[in-house]
Amino acid sequence: MRLLDPEEVLRELAPEQIGVLAFQEKDDRIPKENQLILSQAGNLDEAARNLFGALRQLDQLSVRTILAQNVPDTGLGKAINDRLRRAAAQE
Repeated sequence: MRLLDPEEVLRELAPEQIGVLAFQEKDDRIPKENQLILSQAGNLDEAARNLFGALRQLDQLSVRTILAQNVPDTGLGKAINDRLRRAAAQE
């Protein structure tokens, strides 16, 4: 898993090789089936509830890397971003 700018990852890999964990919106450059949204409403509580299930689902995809987007770094978002950094560091 990586916490990078999508442009950087897309220079290295084809879009179908990338999974995306997004906070609110999908990226039109990546196949829709390779993307999961934590909260379409932008709700940090919902994002936190969906985080681990989404990570497990993305882990099951046949992609070379997972690109995770940080959430707003306030309140519960700080804990979510910390967990994303830890997951990225384990790779």
